[in-house]
Amino acid sequence: MVDNYGVEAAPFSWYLKVAAEADVQPTLEQLTDHMNDQQRAAFRDKLQRYVRKPDRELIVAVHGGQTLGLVCVIEQAQFPPRFPEQKASHLRNFACGTQLLVHPSFRKQGVGGSLLVRAQRWAHEQGLTGFWIVTHRQANWYKTHFGYHKIYRIDDKGVEKTLLAKSFE
Repeated sequence: MVDNYGVEAAPFSWYLKVAAEADVQPTLEQLTDHMNDQQRAAFRDKLQRYVRKPDRELIVAVHGGQTLGLVCVIEQAQFPPRFPEQKASHLRNFACGTQLLVHPSFRKQGVGGSLLVRAQRWAHEQGLTGFWIVTHRQANWYKTHFGYHKIYRIDDKGVEKTLLAKSFE
């Protein structure tokens, strides 16, 4: 069976929910095996900001009590350093998706796609006109499956990243 994103559908189901403060620690425990202690502490701080502030949300995918993945979305995020003003003005009323992360055991099963679609819906519900993201690996996935367009290439401390955007209009 193939899902709406053109990938093999998962043999299980999950649900999406807006995370609360109590969800942060279990999420950290289940999704941060690849991080060192310093990275994990910084990530915990970021997730806690997302559940506490009204202009952003942390959305998690859950199956049987396990967090499979997450995405953070914010109404107005800062643009990357040296981002051209002309391009920034085009994206001013766009939400920003950050930290789309799916546990390696659950990738390529539609979890990430469902998180992204839910984050976009949140942005649309806030009255925003589009959505932008920065990625260093998955630019083609966003373009092919979700209609994103490359806006700008960024060099962030020697790591090449791509800013992509999608208008809802």
